Amino acid sequence: MPRKKIYSEPKRKVNLSLTETATKWLEFKQVELTASSLSDVIERLARELPQNSING
Repeated sequence: MPRKKIYSEPKRKVNLSLTETATKWLEFKQVELTASSLSDVIERLARELPQNSING
C-alpha cells in the first residue's frame, strides 16, 4: 500500500532507533506543534531547516 502523499511528495517508510531522551523531546515537540505523530514532528522540523544546511 503506497504511503500517503503530503507536501506534494510521496512518503517513504523509514525505521529509526532513538534514545529515550530523543523520544521524549520529540513527544514534547509533538504537543507544542500540535502534530499528529512523531513523524509529522520530524517532517515539520526538517522543513524549517535553512535550505543551505540541507544542501551542504
